[in-house]
Amino acid sequence: MYTQNHTQLTALEKLEDKFDDIIEDLNEKIVELEYTNDRQATEIGDLQSDARHSSNELDELNSLVTSLEDILDNLESS
Repeated sequence: MYTQNHTQLTALEKLEDKFDDIIEDLNEKIVELEYTNDRQATEIGDLQSDARHSSNELDELNSLVTSLEDILDNLESS
């Protein structure tokens, strides 16, 4: 009887070890995904900042073009 109980206990311990390994592996994957998510969020923020900067530069260039067109129109009218 003791041998059967010991065998069952050993089997349960092995199963518990497998579950512990699976949980540890999943926790490592979660940490890795959180890191990847944080890095991508930072990259998205950087891209949004770059897009705003580019948009501002485009607005400035459009304003300069309009000013130059006005100057050209005035020169042609003179």
